Amino acid sequence: MDTVGGWLNEIRYFYKRQVAAPISPHAQALWHWLMWRANNVFWQFPLRLSVPEMAGGTKMSTAMVKRARAELVQGGYLLHEAYGGNRAGGYWLMSCVCPGKALAAKCRIKEDEKD
Repeated sequence: MDTVGGWLNEIRYFYKRQVAAPISPHAQALWHWLMWRANNVFWQFPLRLSVPEMAGGTKMSTAMVKRARAELVQGGYLLHEAYGGNRAGGYWLMSCVCPGKALAAKCRIKEDEKD
């Protein structure tokens, strides 16, 4: 990951966003699990993951994973691409430090924005 501050800074900004626009605990758990998976593959996107795989990793039902995924997509935390049929979908985590940019993309923080 080459965003400014790395993984921990993304988590810090994730929680800053929760103050203004909170998401469900299930969506938070899925986001953290996806961050963990992205870190394990050295931030190579897209992450190719099936819904049952995400359900097993987060201990949620497949229906709950789908609802949490939809919430993350709607909130701008995640991009999801379905490849059709039973094939695993593609996932890109969006930066909380630089909203609107994928984590693989570089971003800069202005000095006056840092806390």
